Amino acid sequence: MFERFTSGARQVVVDAQREARELGHDWIGTEHLLLAALADPDSPVATALAPLGLTRETVLRAVRSELGGPHDQDDDAALRALGIDLDEVRRRVEADFGPGALDRALDTAPDRAPDRAPDREPSGRLRRRRDRRHIPFTRPAKAALELALREALRLGSREITVAHIVLGTMRTEGLGAQAVTTLGVAPRDVRRAVLAEIGRAA
Repeated sequence: MFERFTSGARQVVVDAQREARELGHDWIGTEHLLLAALADPDSPVATALAPLGLTRETVLRAVRSELGGPHDQDDDAALRALGIDLDEVRRRVEADFGPGALDRALDTAPDRAPDRAPDREPSGRLRRRRDRRHIPFTRPAKAALELALREALRLGSREITVAHIVLGTMRTEGLGAQAVTTLGVAPRDVRRAVLAEIGRAA
């Protein structure tokens, strides 16, 4: 199925894993797929959903309120009171140094823990970092990706795009659709906005 994915859709699947790691989750759910789909505010999907009040930031707050993450809302509020917006910091760093720049910096930083040496394989190579382990997709996330294929076929597309992933996500009972509902938007309205964008692109 993945051979049908456009490069943008494949990137969303990859970025969903990063979203999960940033939230400290050991699964990839529909919420992570949706966050990844909204990561570029200038993308057609993000542009279509912005009038509904759906951005990566608003969805991220809804997801954190449901599940929590490395920074709870009180921490974020305290930082904002000091004039620090973590999402804006990430956006600016990635604008200057490219997507995932902060993640690359963390990956290449030396292990500074003084009380233990890095684990090594018998060959002497460093073991893969724990945060690089495989993160499994939840059942709703798998269903969303399968439904993305069905959406593409239904709309007469030979490729699966980011828009199709969002359409599939809204057809599941995963946290992606729940977060949208928490923000006062019906999943059907998300689908309507995305379908309208697909129509404009066609």
